[in-house]
Amino acid sequence: RRLYYTGPIDTYFADLGWPQLEYRSLSFEEVVQMDTPGYFQPAAVVNHPQNTDADGKEVDFTRIVEYKHMLEQKSNHTIYYIERSKDGGEPYYPVPNKENKDLYKKYQEMAEKEEGVTFVGRLANYKYFNMDDAILNALELFDEDTKDMKTR
Repeated sequence: RRLYYTGPIDTYFADLGWPQLEYRSLSFEEVVQMDTPGYFQPAAVVNHPQNTDADGKEVDFTRIVEYKHMLEQKSNHTIYYIERSKDGGEPYYPVPNKENKDLYKKYQEMAEKEEGVTFVGRLANYKYFNMDDAILNALELFDEDTKDMKTR
């Protein structure tokens, strides 16, 4: 038996009483836009990493997701979500400063001693992964963990 843990590593070891690692979170604002027969934006996901929009105007968000694109839906209306980075809340992204990296190393040492548990993903490894890399990481770990298992 094996546990694949994908949550925050500091939560897993909370009973140790060590300091918590720092994370960034997200807030999501839903926007319903009527009378929009086409699309609001040119792609399903448009990132704004420099905090400017396509016209160079300063914005307070990092990404807009318009799901209507994903299934090529035809509608006179659209719904999109504006994502904003924030402190506190549900953890999404590690904050990789020196203090957090040093603390993570302590948690990682504990994780290596934890029998029957594989720590997987961005929160458990306190490392940013793009989603495709996160999925690949999980699949590779599973393949490694199960390579010696007998098939039925």
